[in-house]
Amino acid sequence: MGLFAFGATSKGMGEVDTIVGADASLRGSFNSKHSIRIDGEIYGNVVSEDGVIVGPKGLIRGNISAKTVMVSGKVKGNITAHQKLEVQSIAHVEGDMTAPNISIEDGAFFEGNCQMKESGKVVDMPKAAKE
Repeated sequence: MGLFAFGATSKGMGEVDTIVGADASLRGSFNSKHSIRIDGEIYGNVVSEDGVIVGPKGLIRGNISAKTVMVSGKVKGNITAHQKLEVQSIAHVEGDMTAPNISIEDGAFFEGNCQMKESGKVVDMPKAAKE
């Protein structure tokens, strides 16, 4: 299985047990104990005790808080990763990023502040993002 496949476990992220499909659009906060992959749109905050994957066609207008975050789609909001944050070359991120380990590939768009620091909590409940 590939990196973004259903049920995938890689790069320190647990098994993906929730997928927001490409044609799905959710409004409101989403909380999960396990990893989630977003290929559709979420207008609200996303919190996972494990990982969050934003697929190439995924869009989140809200804050993300998780142990591990991988972005290859669009995020308009702040990202807090408590272990690792990876922004891939085709990603578009508008917001602040905080993680102890941050990787931004060449070609990625990023507008905001970036802080590399340890987090004391496993998951913080983020404040609502402005659209």
